[in-house]
Amino acid sequence: MKMKKIIYLLLVLILAAPSCTNLDEEVFDTLTTDIYYQDKNSIIAALVRPYEHGHWCGWDGDRWLLQELTADNFAWPQKGKHGYDGGQWVRLHGHEWTDNEGVVYGAWVGPYQGIAQCNQFIADFTALDYPSFGLTEADKAQHISELRTLRAWFYLFLIDFFREIPIVTNVNDVVGQSSVEEVFSFIETELKEALPGLPKNGRAGRWDQGGAAALLVRLYLNAEAWTGVAKYTECAQYAQAVIDGQYGEYSLDPAYNGPFRSGVNGYRSPENILEFPHAKNIYEFGWMYNAMMHYQQRYSLDNDWGGWNGIVLSPSRDLEGDIYPYKLGKPYEKFVDGDLRKQPFEVTDNDGSSKGFFLIGQQYEFDYEKGYGFDSTKMILGTEEYTGLPLSYVDQCGRFSEKPDGRWDEGSHVTTGEENTGVRFLKFPWLPLTKNLFQTNSATEIRLAEMYYALAECKFRNNDKAAAAELLDEVRERNFPADMWAEQSYAANLDKLTEDEFVDDLGREFLGERHRRTDLVRWERYGQEWWDKPTDSSDKTVFPIPTRALNANPLLVPNQGNSQTN
Repeated sequence: MKMKKIIYLLLVLILAAPSCTNLDEEVFDTLTTDIYYQDKNSIIAALVRPYEHGHWCGWDGDRWLLQELTADNFAWPQKGKHGYDGGQWVRLHGHEWTDNEGVVYGAWVGPYQGIAQCNQFIADFTALDYPSFGLTEADKAQHISELRTLRAWFYLFLIDFFREIPIVTNVNDVVGQSSVEEVFSFIETELKEALPGLPKNGRAGRWDQGGAAALLVRLYLNAEAWTGVAKYTECAQYAQAVIDGQYGEYSLDPAYNGPFRSGVNGYRSPENILEFPHAKNIYEFGWMYNAMMHYQQRYSLDNDWGGWNGIVLSPSRDLEGDIYPYKLGKPYEKFVDGDLRKQPFEVTDNDGSSKGFFLIGQQYEFDYEKGYGFDSTKMILGTEEYTGLPLSYVDQCGRFSEKPDGRWDEGSHVTTGEENTGVRFLKFPWLPLTKNLFQTNSATEIRLAEMYYALAECKFRNNDKAAAAELLDEVRERNFPADMWAEQSYAANLDKLTEDEFVDDLGREFLGERHRRTDLVRWERYGQEWWDKPTDSSDKTVFPIPTRALNANPLLVPNQGNSQTN
């Protein structure tokens, strides 16, 4: 099928889809109508439709999977008869993907679907007479600026994953690839031109000046890895400007977990530059819950969801319980004991406050009498290898239930997991359903902490380690009890801040936030070894253009990634 037909069918689906009605409601609210542009509410409905797709694109599957499962901190182990899924998780982990991977195709088509939506509505809004709908020309300029920023965000996925890609700005265009330099310049120009037309500190879930400036920081930080031309000076300028409040007022959240409970009971973290709001049964964080939680977790976390028992932290320990010698990976043990983030996750009051980012060890039922936390007298039991036995998560991957026989001798691999394999990730907290808090926390897309880390990296690369340490410490101090800080501070222990330590700390701070692969590529570590992955035999930093995309558009040609597939 020609690309033009694909775009046409996509737009039919877009324009028939439900969207938003109320100017005062969040971006997930819905409007049931087949007729657009009858009043100002229908214009807002069209405006926020690509935002809904943006949430899905960033936080619902393929794009997250490519960023995290091809890096060193997460894996999707096969657990007995579950989770092999045609071997795709094994191939992603081992950097042995093909041109036909469904996940890679999703990383291509997902952003382009969002781009098609933006293109359609930019064209529509440009032609509309806004005053006749009770809106102003300033509203029109802002809406188009938002869509251009959102479109640039979609293009950032594509330049990161594929480098040379088609630049499509009109819905009927069928074009071939542009060079990576042209794609970079297009994104840069779009963001710079859109930024002045955006508000400062706009609505939750919508692009504003801070968000557009933060995207320029991301673009410039990765310029050398993507184009071969360093832009760290420009990155530092924009990061500093965001920190200084030039594009809106933001501040680091005093709580290490505050940015990830934004949206709960009306709380909005001052650190979040862009977040995607959620509401139960309307717009949810469902994929991440299902992908990571055990089937029995609903009994400990108080909800009625099942879970797929899939994604876990890559194991830190071998089958003997010793920490692996690899520099990369081992995410749980990269957190020192006493780090507040390393605590086992638990809800700590009736308002949905919580502590810790992980589930590890024995699992217990939710404490319904108290209304939060766990009842340590009631253990959760397994349903597969450990049917009727206590369910206790281990930071290892092996067939312990068969030891010393069966598949035990196969060792520790992505294919040798069990139902209790792996530390479970709860940075984005799953809060009690009986308190109407389940699925109410936002998906945190861009934080002010990222600006601090980007600026620190620019300083570090410019041999100003002391300035980098001060910036990192601004964020990191909240992660430790006061009596630990003197030992953990980089500024007070400057020799600790090596390149390897910087990479490790990026992994700790942005664990699970869809950063890791990009960070490893930028620091030239993506091809190195980690658990169950040898050193890459060829350059795997660029994904292949999917076969289905090549077949759909005769103007496309294979890229660097196509020549490196197995």
